Amino acid sequence: MSPWLSSMGVRLLPALLIAAAAVDHSKFRTCSQGSFCRRYRAYVKEVQSSGAQLHFVDAASLTQDSAHEVRLQISSRHGAGVVEPLELKLGFFRVPEACGVLRISILAPGERRFRPREGDVALVPEGGLQPDPVAVRSEEAAAIITAGECSARVQYDPLELDLMRSGRLLQTLNARHLLNFEQLRSKGTGARPLIDATDVDSTSLWEEEFDGHVDSKPRGPMGVGIDISFHKASFAVGLAEHATRLHLAEPRFQEPYRLFNLDVFEYEVDVPMALYGNIPMITALHQGPEPGGSAASGILLVNPSEGFVKVETANNGTDTQTWWAFEAGILDFFAFLGPTPLDVLRQYHAVTGWPRMPPLAALGKHQSRWNYITVEDVLEVAGKFDEHRIPFDFIWLDLEHTNQKRYFTWDPQHFPAEGVRRMLGELNRTHRKLVTIIDPHLYAADPDYAVAARMKAQGLMVKRPGNATVPAHDFEGFCWPGPSNYPDFCDPRMRREWAELFDFSAYPGWPAEIYTWNDMNEPSVFDGPEISLPRDTLHRCHAEEFDIEHREVHNLYGFYVHEASTQGHLLRAPGQRPFVLTRSFFAGSHRHGPAWTGDNMANWKHLERSVPMLLSLALCGYSMVGADVAGFMGDPDQELFVRWHQLGVWYPFYRAHAHLTTQRREPWMMGASVMGKVRKAVLTRYRMLPTWYTLTAEWSLAGAPMIRPIWYHDLEDAGAFQHADTHFLVGESILVRAPAENAKSVMVYLPGTRPWFDFWQPRIHSPGKAFKVTLSKSHVPVFVRAGSCLVQRSRPRRSTGAMARDPHTVVCYADAEGRAAGRVYLDDGASHAYHTGAYVFDEISMAGSALWSAPGRFLDPGAAFRAAAPAASLERSMPEVSETALRIERLVLVGLDSAPQAISNAGTELAFQVEQMIDSALKVVTIKEPRAKLGASWRVDLRFAA
Repeated sequence: MSPWLSSMGVRLLPALLIAAAAVDHSKFRTCSQGSFCRRYRAYVKEVQSSGAQLHFVDAASLTQDSAHEVRLQISSRHGAGVVEPLELKLGFFRVPEACGVLRISILAPGERRFRPREGDVALVPEGGLQPDPVAVRSEEAAAIITAGECSARVQYDPLELDLMRSGRLLQTLNARHLLNFEQLRSKGTGARPLIDATDVDSTSLWEEEFDGHVDSKPRGPMGVGIDISFHKASFAVGLAEHATRLHLAEPRFQEPYRLFNLDVFEYEVDVPMALYGNIPMITALHQGPEPGGSAASGILLVNPSEGFVKVETANNGTDTQTWWAFEAGILDFFAFLGPTPLDVLRQYHAVTGWPRMPPLAALGKHQSRWNYITVEDVLEVAGKFDEHRIPFDFIWLDLEHTNQKRYFTWDPQHFPAEGVRRMLGELNRTHRKLVTIIDPHLYAADPDYAVAARMKAQGLMVKRPGNATVPAHDFEGFCWPGPSNYPDFCDPRMRREWAELFDFSAYPGWPAEIYTWNDMNEPSVFDGPEISLPRDTLHRCHAEEFDIEHREVHNLYGFYVHEASTQGHLLRAPGQRPFVLTRSFFAGSHRHGPAWTGDNMANWKHLERSVPMLLSLALCGYSMVGADVAGFMGDPDQELFVRWHQLGVWYPFYRAHAHLTTQRREPWMMGASVMGKVRKAVLTRYRMLPTWYTLTAEWSLAGAPMIRPIWYHDLEDAGAFQHADTHFLVGESILVRAPAENAKSVMVYLPGTRPWFDFWQPRIHSPGKAFKVTLSKSHVPVFVRAGSCLVQRSRPRRSTGAMARDPHTVVCYADAEGRAAGRVYLDDGASHAYHTGAYVFDEISMAGSALWSAPGRFLDPGAAFRAAAPAASLERSMPEVSETALRIERLVLVGLDSAPQAISNAGTELAFQVEQMIDSALKVVTIKEPRAKLGASWRVDLRFAA
C-alpha cells in the first residue's frame, strides 16, 4: 500500500469491504422475493390455467374528451360493488403529416397515485408532438379509433386493445387477459372473488421483510400489470440496462427482467438482474411478407416504481409475448407505431425530448481512475500522454479529491487552492478538461459542512416516516463519507438549490473547464435494503407534504440528480454546453448528458457483453454511452487491455477507468508494444472525430442512434440477426466486429446487398455471408459500406481543441455504380449557437464522373415520421470556426473501376495519385488540395478515357 493509501486509513474501509463482497445475490430481490411480483406471477398462472377474462369495457362509456382523446370505462367481472371501474384513456399524437404515437393510460379515478409531471419524462414541450384528431366508430363488439394510418381497436368483452398501422396488426395489450390493477383499500378487507392479484396471494400486502429490513406499507398493495403481444415479431430489443444479449427473448431466462436502479458492484453478465439504470421500452421487429415488408413498433411505460418484464417467444417463435408488473403507480404507456426502427426512435424522442448535444471534446478520450491522488499526479499523467504522443481530452477525479468526501470541496492537502488553479491552468493551456465526481449523499455528522446544512435548513432531505410518538425526520444512511442524508431530488425546489452549488463562487474552478460525474445516484445506501433507500421513506416531489413513498419514484432519483447537475452547469455558464455523466438513468435522461455501464469487470465476458449493452441503450434513445475500458475491477492482461481499447475507440463515449485497488494501467505502464497499439487505436478515434461529431448531431437533432445493430438497415437479411451480439454499426456506414478471447481469427458477417471495404487496407468483400478474418494485433476488424463517404481529420494532435484549426479529409467508397454519399456536421463545438442555426451540415455525393457538395438535410424526405429538434430545420449561418477548419485538404476515392486521366475543379486541374487495391482491379484515387471547403458548394470533375 502506498504512503498515500496508508494515510487514508478508515476512509477506505467501505470500498474494501464492498470489493471483498463482489455480487452478493442475497442482497438483491428476485421476483419471488418481492410480494407484488410474486403475486402477479401467481395471478398470471391462475388466469391462464382457468381461462378467466376478468375485465370488460362498457360500450356506453365511450366518450371523446377532445379531438384526439377517447375515454372508456373498464369494469371488473367480479368487482361490482367491491372496486370502482378503471379508466382507459387513449390519446393520439402526430408531427405534421405523420401519425405514430398513441398514449394509453389505465388508472383508478380518485386515487392518489404518483405519476411524473408532464414534461419531466414524457410529453416534453420541445418534442414537437401535436394532438392528432381521431375518428371514432363504435361497433357491436369493439370501438375503432383512427388517426390517419394509425388506429386502435378496443374489444369490449373481454378487454383487448389492438394497435395497427396501415391495417397491419402490430401489438395487442391484454391479449392474454393479464391486466391487474390493485386498487387502494382499507386494511382488514375480507375474502373477495377473483378481482386482482391480491386475491390469489394475499401475503405481505401491508408489510414485508427482506434481508433484515422491514418495509412498512401503510397504503397497502398497489401493484399494476398487463401483458403485451407483438405480432409476427421474433425479435424484440430494449429494456436497457441489462448485462446480457441484445435480443430479449434469446437467453430464455426463467426470471423476468428486473427494472430497479441499484448499485451492483462487479455485476454478473447473462442474468436479468437490475443494474444502475433502466428505460422501460421495447422495440419489436415485425417480419414480412406484409405489405411494406418488415417493420418495427415500440412501447414505453412511464412508471418509475420497481418493475419486472417477462419476454418470451410464442407461436413457434413467430410472436413475442411480454408481461409487465410494477409495484405502484399507474399503467401509462406510449406506443410507437413506426414503421421503421428509426421512426420508432424519433417517436420516442418526440415524447421524451431530443438529446443534448455534448461538447465536441466529450467525443475524445477520457482518462480516469479511482483515484489520481494529487495535483502533481494529475499533471504528471497529462504530461506523460503528451510525451508518448497519445491524445486525450478529459482527466477525471474520483472521491479522494474532496475534503473527506464532502462534495463540492477540495482536499486541502492533496488539492490545495493554489494547486487546483495551477492544475486547471495547465489543462486549459493544452485544451483539456477536468471532471470531478459529485455524488448525491451528503455527510450528516459535520455541522460545518455548508452544503448539507443548507439543504437541512430548508427541509429538502428525504424523510424517514414518523409515527404516533416520533415525527417524520431526515433519513440517515451510510455511504462514502459515513452517516449521510439524501436530498429529495424529486422536489424541484431541491433541484434549484443543487444547481446553484455549481457556481464557481461556491465551487472553485474555471468556467466551463471543470465538468461533473454523478455516481452512486440510484441512490446507493450501503446499509439500506438492496443497498438503496428504504421504500417507505418519503419525498415531497412537486407537492407540499412529504407523502410520496420512495417506492413510487425510485427509478427517477438518479434522473433528477442528473437533471439538477446539468441545470447547474447551465446556470453557471449559460453560453457553454454542459457535460455531466450519470450512472443511474431513466427514460429521458438523454436530455441531460451521457451514461456509462457502471462497475464492470476486467474480463473477456464483460468486454463481449459491452456490445449488446450499449446497443440496447442506443435503441432506447440513449446513444452517448460507453463502458469502462479495460474493465473497472480487476487487472486486465496485456491482450485484454489492448483489445478493449481497440474496441472502446468505437464506443460513442470512450473512457478508461479503473478501481482503487487495481494496478496503475496508463498505457506506458503496460510496455512499449502495448502502448504503441493503444496509441494507434486512440489516434484512429481522433482521426474519425468529424464522423463521430456528425453522428452526434444526427442523434441530437434527428434521433438517429450513433451505434446500431448489424441488422438495423437490413431487416430482410435473416443472417444478420445471428451476429447481433458481436457486430455493431457506427452510423450506417461502419461495421465493427468485437474481438474474442484467445482468438487468432473471428467470423465476420457483412449485411445487406452492397459490398464492404476493409477500413484498414484497400480490400473489398462481398456481403451476405460469414467469412473468417485473421485478427491483426493492431486493430479489431472494421469495414465500410460501399456507397459511403466518411469525413476525417488526419493530423495527429494532443486534444480536440488542438485540432480546431485543422482541415478535413473526405474518403468516399464507391458502390458498384460508382456512387457514394455522406454527411458532415461542423459547429463551434462548445456553445449553444447551433440552436440558432450556426452550423455546417453538408451532403457530399459522388456519381459517375463527379464529386460535389450541397447543403444536407437531417430528415429523409421519405421518412414516415418526420420529427426532429427545432434546430434541425433552421436557416443556417456559418459557425464561429477557423477558416482553415473549413478547408478540405484531401479527397480519397476508394473502389473506382478505372483511373481518371484528369481531375479538375471549376476548370483548374488538380494533382492526384492512383493506387491499386489489394486482390482487385479497383483503384484508389487521392486528390490533394481539391480547392473545396465545408459550408460551400463545390464540384470536382473526373475525366476518364472514352
